[in-house]
Order: sequence, then C-alpha cells, then structure tokens
Amino acid sequence: MLRSKKTLIVLAALVLLYLLGFRLEHPQSGFKSAVGSASSSIVLTQKTGSYSIGQKVVAASQSKELSPVLGQVTAVNGNSYSVTNGVFLESVDAKNIAGKMIIVLPFFGYLLNVVGL
Repeated sequence: MLRSKKTLIVLAALVLLYLLGFRLEHPQSGFKSAVGSASSSIVLTQKTGSYSIGQKVVAASQSKELSPVLGQVTAVNGNSYSVTNGVFLESVDAKNIAGKMIIVLPFFGYLLNVVGL
C-alpha cells in the first residue's frame, strides 16, 4: 500500500510540473560546458511567455540535423528572437523556443543517443 501511495505522489508531481511548463529536452547542438557537449546532456526547460537577452534557451534550428539547439538570446524583436549557439546566430520565432534553461543534466544525453532519440 505504501509503494502505491509513493507512485501516485510522484505521478502527481510530474503532472504538476508538466502543467507548469517544465520539460526535458535533448539538444543536438549548442553550447558546450565543462562536463561535455550539449548533445551529451539533457536540459530541464520551462516554457514562458517571453524571453530576455542573456537567457539560455532550447530552440528549434533551421538546420534539421542541428535541431534542437541550446543557445543564448542575444536580441529580441517582437515575437522573434536572435539566438546564438556559440558558432552561428539565427532568428527564431517564439513558438519555436521550447523554453528557458533551468538546469543541465550532463551525460544523460549519451543514453538517448544510444537508442536514437
């Protein structure tokens, strides 16, 4: 009985986080950190209504093989954001931004790369 209560609490917490806009993203390119590349990590993001200059975000790239990308907002122009990944700068619509970076979980991306995600 105790185990089922714990399971229900964990499921309720996950649903609440989902409703609050939290997601796990697996970037294919972008900024590198001291613990590895963006593609070797999983990023916890939160979707918001707007993003400001300097925020790190996960966004869809125009290049399908590099998408999604972990980058930084460098300029805001209405519903369009300029996002740099350290190599190139591209304009991204607000609807193509998965969310702002909350935390990076290094090495978990390797597991997703093995199974093809």
